[in-house]
Amino acid sequence: MGYAPKKIRPSWEDRFRRPSFQDLREDLHEPMGGLVDFARERLASVPGVVEELAWQGVPWRWTLLYRLGSDPAHAWAYLVPDPTAPKFVMPIARSVVDALPWNRLKKHVRDGVTQGRLVNNVYWATWDLASKTQLAELLAVAEQTRKILAARN
Repeated sequence: MGYAPKKIRPSWEDRFRRPSFQDLREDLHEPMGGLVDFARERLASVPGVVEELAWQGVPWRWTLLYRLGSDPAHAWAYLVPDPTAPKFVMPIARSVVDALPWNRLKKHVRDGVTQGRLVNNVYWATWDLASKTQLAELLAVAEQTRKILAARN
């Protein structure tokens, strides 16, 4: 009687072993890995932003959180390195959503915000990463939300 080899779970799913970013990156297939790298570089280059890898439970599991120096208690953006479908998530307060230039945003960006779950006056805007162009548009919206928040503080 033979034994089947034990299936090893992707690093992203293993709650009991804290992975490095490189561990998470190895589980991503191209071109998704390149999109996550691009997002990570752009988010980390924003002045005052701190990157943190944290367990977020199901369904996000090990996720990269990006916090603004002005608000270390809450994440400004999340990069979910799901090997099957990486995601970019932004919790956007309703007052910030009202201040965004809606007429200049692409439909998929608007849909991500308006179809996001509304919890305690915060839209949890979520997008599956699809292309570098789409990601650049999302990162531009993230920058706009950061500027709106900075102007209010």
